[in-house]
Amino acid sequence: MKTKHYTTAVVFLLTAFLLFSADSFAQPGRYRNSRGYNRPHSARYYPQRNYYYNQPYVSVRFGNNNYRYQRGYYYRPYGASLRIVVPPFGIRIATLPFGYRSFYVGPDPYYYYGGTYYRPYQGNQYEVVAPPLGAVVDELPPGAKVAVIDGQKYYELNGTYYQEEITKDSDLQYTVVGTDGVLNTGSTTDEKVGPVVGDRFDAVPADSKAVVIKGEKLYVSPAGLYYKEVIDGDKVLYEVVGK
Repeated sequence: MKTKHYTTAVVFLLTAFLLFSADSFAQPGRYRNSRGYNRPHSARYYPQRNYYYNQPYVSVRFGNNNYRYQRGYYYRPYGASLRIVVPPFGIRIATLPFGYRSFYVGPDPYYYYGGTYYRPYQGNQYEVVAPPLGAVVDELPPGAKVAVIDGQKYYELNGTYYQEEITKDSDLQYTVVGTDGVLNTGSTTDEKVGPVVGDRFDAVPADSKAVVIKGEKLYVSPAGLYYKEVIDGDKVLYEVVGK
């Protein structure tokens, strides 16, 4: 009788332990392959849109907005929660997120993590920049969508185009083949595929400058496109208004 009671107790405790362990390690969100990144894990975690870790964070002010930087992602207040946002070009942090990937485009060093590109900035800081043409990464930024142009498949996000390639080790990698809405086809004349008047983006292209025309503040990109800041619901977007 004692043996029977002992066995029943062991089974009960083992079952409770397994259920507790499974619940403890379950996390909302999704994982993606991160082969080649400077981290010991084989998967990357992307937080849900309105989810954030209850862990230390860094407050970063850029322009007139406050951002919360945490584990490689940027958040803005949205109601009673925080929402992941695309960091604006020019915002700077003091420490790169764990698991970043480093690479060079020509002589210039860059760093990549979770769809965001950085380059070194004075004072041991790192500045968010536009994706550099020719950059090679082993995962697409979240939100990139398929675009078929002249029978070729690309992935596009905010005017940046990626081309998929298979390495000799049978791994996938993605090369930036177009920026600021211009697809670099390798021919003598690049093909203009956008942006066009009316297109909206989360941020203006890198090195854009603020100008005032007829009393209205606009941003002009290095390509000569003019952007106007617009409010769409709870988002601040930048709409192409001319060239």
